[in-house]
Amino acid sequence: MTPPTAYVTPHVHPRRRSVGLLTALLCGLGAALIGYEFAAVVRVFPHLALLAFLLLVLTVAVGTALLARVRPLRSPPRGWAWSGVIWGATAATGCAVVANSGLQGIWAKGVGIDFGSRWGAALTAPLNEELLKLSGVLLIALSARALVRGPLDGFFLGAFTGLGFQVVENWTYAMNAILIGGGVNGTPDVVQSFTTRVLVTGLGSHWTMSAVAGTGVGILLAHDDRPVRRRLLPAAACVLTAMAMHWQFNAPLLNSVAGLGVKVGVNFLIAACFYLFLRHGVRKRARAYLRSSSTPFSPDLLTRRSRRRVLERIPPAGRPSAAARAAGYLDLVEEHAARRGTSV
Repeated sequence: MTPPTAYVTPHVHPRRRSVGLLTALLCGLGAALIGYEFAAVVRVFPHLALLAFLLLVLTVAVGTALLARVRPLRSPPRGWAWSGVIWGATAATGCAVVANSGLQGIWAKGVGIDFGSRWGAALTAPLNEELLKLSGVLLIALSARALVRGPLDGFFLGAFTGLGFQVVENWTYAMNAILIGGGVNGTPDVVQSFTTRVLVTGLGSHWTMSAVAGTGVGILLAHDDRPVRRRLLPAAACVLTAMAMHWQFNAPLLNSVAGLGVKVGVNFLIAACFYLFLRHGVRKRARAYLRSSSTPFSPDLLTRRSRRRVLERIPPAGRPSAAARAAGYLDLVEEHAARRGTSV
């Protein structure tokens, strides 16, 4: 692998630091709201809350590992990915607890209790929850502008954010299941809630919706020369698609086990199509760039396996520095691969 002609670490603008501080403060607010809402349940059933929390940690660990692994070229920076998880788990979830209660009350008063009880979740969650998750994706993307190079980066940032929201929402559902059951069968209630919301519906839940919505943020902030007016329509289409996914998931339709499977399958299929389409474009541009006679890099950078083979041929003492150089090269490759319409 030959060295790049130039590589400069992006400068962090003071305004982006301010955005990062605002994000942290909102995460703290969201965590406080969750704590306030469920403090009594945790105090009365601490062992059940701990069990649900451990299942939450397991879900996050598996989910982040899978998402990091399927990202093309290489895993995302850990701090960037975990920022999304933390926003979804705290700010988005905490604020949604308050916002959902308020909006569902409006539906009940405006169109009747019966209609509100049946359709309230489908009318509320797509608005409140998707916009709350998306606001975090946008804030994180603005504070780490150099890392959101195109739609695929927005997809993954949205997926991590949705995963964080998903697992904490699962925890809140487990706490509510304990209350509904009166704490008599607490452990089975927690395990059943986990099984239903992770093993049954997890593949088509919040991470899919936020991944699609996050793609819109990636389109808006992509590192290319398209004017903003040409980005607004496809970005809005991504957000509306995510809301539609959420609506059909919560709508009181197809109320059967098979119907639930259809809802999960639809959301997973939509997210998978987004991912495969975006991944194909990124890998195609990266491959063309690395195989061009004008590039200073080796095609071995394209895959994790080829990079690992190259490192294995280097003496152990030189591998850390070689890996660091390869990481710097990949920054430039990913920058090029994210740009639509680039030529080599």
